[in-house]
This record gives sequence, C-alpha cells and structure tokens, in this order.
Amino acid sequence: MSNTSEYRHTVQTKGKFQIVALTRESEFDQQDVYAYAVMSSAGVKLRQELTLGDAQKWMDDEILKELLSNGSLSPDMMAQSRPAERSGLRAGRKRR
Repeated sequence: MSNTSEYRHTVQTKGKFQIVALTRESEFDQQDVYAYAVMSSAGVKLRQELTLGDAQKWMDDEILKELLSNGSLSPDMMAQSRPAERSGLRAGRKRR
C-alpha cells in the first residue's frame, strides 16, 4: 500500500470556483505539478486536468453555463459585436 499525499496550491479563484495546482510535495515547485484541479467553494474536486489552460477552459465553461441557466446572461450577449462607426472626428481633436 503506497502513501501518496496530494497537496493543493491555489493558482486562480473565479466566482465560486478555484483552480489548484496538484503536487506530491507540501512546498510548491512548478516542476512538481502533475495536474490542475477545479475545486468548488466547498472544497470538492470537480474536475482534474493535465494543463492549467484546460482547467481554466472547463471552469469558464461552467461559469458561462451557470450564467445562462440563471438568466444572468442572454445568448445574444455572447454574439460578436459590430465594429464601431466612425464619428468623423479627427484623432486628438476635441469637439467644440
């Protein structure tokens, strides 16, 4: 039976989620990170990914799903906006 300890080192917090780097040593060293976990505010491991980028993408997707389901964000808010129209003013000059 092996004694494998898992240490969590906070990398990012967003809303009720937290990304932690997982190591087998209590002292943090970037070289010792074997995975990244997305944790709930209650400390439950929701997802484990090999890269920080994958963990961030999963967390962002979950936040977006939650916002859409709560009605806090409408799907058309996610649509790409149109480019701004030119005002006809020259750069660097104030309108009087």
